[in-house]
Amino acid sequence: MKQLLLLIIGILTANTAFAQNVDEKYMRGSLCIMMTEHPTLEYNKEIEQVFEKIEIPERFNNHDLGVRVIRFSNDKDQLANVTVFAKDNMLGKRFVAKWFNRNKKTGGFDMQLVQQRGSYNATIADVKAALLQHNGLALLKDAGENLIKHTYWVVNDIKYVNQGNFFKSVKDVANLTASGAQAVSTKGKSLEKAFDNESVAAFDLLESIKGFRVKITSYLFRLKWNDEIQNTFYSAYYTDEPEKEPDKVKGFQNDKDLFSLEYVGSVTNTSSKTSISGVTTNEMMIRKVCTRALDKNIADLQHEFPDFRIKAKLMVEPLRAYIGMKEDVTENSRFEVIETEPDDSGVTTYKRVGIIKPIAGKIWDNRFMAAEEGTVESKLDATYFEKVSGKDFYTGMLIREIK
Repeated sequence: MKQLLLLIIGILTANTAFAQNVDEKYMRGSLCIMMTEHPTLEYNKEIEQVFEKIEIPERFNNHDLGVRVIRFSNDKDQLANVTVFAKDNMLGKRFVAKWFNRNKKTGGFDMQLVQQRGSYNATIADVKAALLQHNGLALLKDAGENLIKHTYWVVNDIKYVNQGNFFKSVKDVANLTASGAQAVSTKGKSLEKAFDNESVAAFDLLESIKGFRVKITSYLFRLKWNDEIQNTFYSAYYTDEPEKEPDKVKGFQNDKDLFSLEYVGSVTNTSSKTSISGVTTNEMMIRKVCTRALDKNIADLQHEFPDFRIKAKLMVEPLRAYIGMKEDVTENSRFEVIETEPDDSGVTTYKRVGIIKPIAGKIWDNRFMAAEEGTVESKLDATYFEKVSGKDFYTGMLIREIK
């Protein structure tokens, strides 16, 4: 267990950058995303290709397992399919193994990732409180309660919604852009010029691209992690000296029941009409539509399930935060302002100190490719808020959406 002590010492003495930015932290969940493919449906391959390139939302830690696309023999009951897949492939155990950087050859663990991500949660005061109580595990409890148990798996069932002759037009665009080096012209203008000037010919050619739609059902699961599971893991399986504790290595390998995922819920949306601004290829359009639709589903999951909601840092003078339309922030959204503080055991707790709401016209358009659309909101640098209740807000407090 020497890594536990090294974790505390490392945060206290070596992590200077963390010490300088304690007030700028916010708690991040960890997220793994996958999609189910439908080989017999239109544009499955194209959707799969762009999904492989879609990044984890920046307000989550990336907890991917190296697999993005999964397939089932039938899709009559996707929730059942996904649930069985998680159990058969022991995804809960795989998530825990990633958290503790398990060495596949030796079976040993280390605390590097917990330390790295724990810096978002554990303040210097938390660590000192733990040391004063002679209870170094308090820090790990903090990391466990506020980090590991907020490990999520989202499986996205993505299907193309037939909108007529979309793909024929997209292929035409792709062919034209591929020959851009040649003297391609539309009513005497280069294709690039046509895009820039929104010429009638370019509009006619690209109009049906706007019809591309996808329907996405997103299934949300969470890693089961509580005091009992945590204590069993640390006492029976955790070892950073596998050659000296082979029983712990073997025990973790053989355990098929302790670590699992629990189903939280799902949302379904069909993508909305998407602007073609900045789009020059079929792949770009599909990626734009899919990325925005996935962001919408993630936002809806956060609206629906409080534990999945992100916390963002509040800035003051003026009140603002780096969230926006991508997170589905609207004029009707309300956010609680929360202050973090350790309890008697050193575990971080959250206390509401006020409520704020977005200012109309000051909601940042941070959606994928929003800058290419040139909207006023995309030129903002954050979403700006006004106070509903509370006082004495300061930079470093957190905000979290409420219903």
